[in-house]
Amino acid sequence: MPADDGPGVAAYYEDCRRDGVLLHLVIADRLANAYLGEVMVAFGEHRMGEIGCIVSPGARGRGVAIESFGLLADWALGPLGLARLQVFVATDNVGGLRLSERTGFRREGVLRSYGENAEGRFDAIVMSRLPDDLHSGTARGCV
Repeated sequence: MPADDGPGVAAYYEDCRRDGVLLHLVIADRLANAYLGEVMVAFGEHRMGEIGCIVSPGARGRGVAIESFGLLADWALGPLGLARLQVFVATDNVGGLRLSERTGFRREGVLRSYGENAEGRFDAIVMSRLPDDLHSGTARGCV
């Protein structure tokens, strides 16, 4: 989808939300109303979701990812009623691994040759969080 088609992108994500397959949200600065990044959850079968986050370079190191990712995870596993939330993080993505761990996700294993980018194939660590993790002391517990 072309990034320069703002209305088309917005319409696509609204259709996904309405169809119940994906919730894609923009992270905005509360004071300046500036774009900081995006957080999303894709809904799968059996009340399972896959969560992701990207923060613009200028917003990194300010807790934006932890707050946004954690709040969405807490909401998805709490009021939304998902039974499992998972994230796939490239093994060399230290920031993504740290973010996932700090928001209560637990490592489950490595998926070999999981994805592909400009550098070639990469392995990914699958991590998960369950509703019980909200109260076990492993998660931030924003709810």
